[in-house]
Amino acid sequence: MQLAGRYSELRDSARVHERELQARWFAGDFGRRFTSVTGDQIEIVQFGTWNREAGPDFSDAAIRINGSEPIRGTIEFDLADRSWETHGHSTNPAFDDAILHVFVEQSDRTFFTRTKSNRNVPQVRVDPAMLPDKFSAIVPLARPGRCQAPLKDLPQQRLEHILTAASQFRLQRKAARIKS
Repeated sequence: MQLAGRYSELRDSARVHERELQARWFAGDFGRRFTSVTGDQIEIVQFGTWNREAGPDFSDAAIRINGSEPIRGTIEFDLADRSWETHGHSTNPAFDDAILHVFVEQSDRTFFTRTKSNRNVPQVRVDPAMLPDKFSAIVPLARPGRCQAPLKDLPQQRLEHILTAASQFRLQRKAARIKS
């Protein structure tokens, strides 16, 4: 029983460590420009929304590959490159929209990140040793989006009207999708 308890403790500490690294990724502490394991230049246009549930770690993200137009999708952050395969991401439809796999530890073997539809997902290795020591555990779940600038100076009543109308529109679209 003591061994099982120790394993549980180690597993939980690794989870905390991965969460901190995800938070630091989301906060931009690793930067915005990277070189993929295949030599492509990757620029983070938008870190997306941090997903703390099952599925990819960041949704609604956007990247540029070698200066291309932004590509939108999800980003997965793992401790090891092999986690894409060992966690079953390659066969999980939830990862079909993945646009980037970020990892810390690189294996001796080469691991390919492919979606269920066999689309290649670029890989970026990050080094936590390059991070500044200071870290605030208070990280927002999302960053300000494109709507913030035009909406920030509106009167409260007008803002509430716009948000109510937008939420009703989204709800109607979802209902229409469910009906069809």
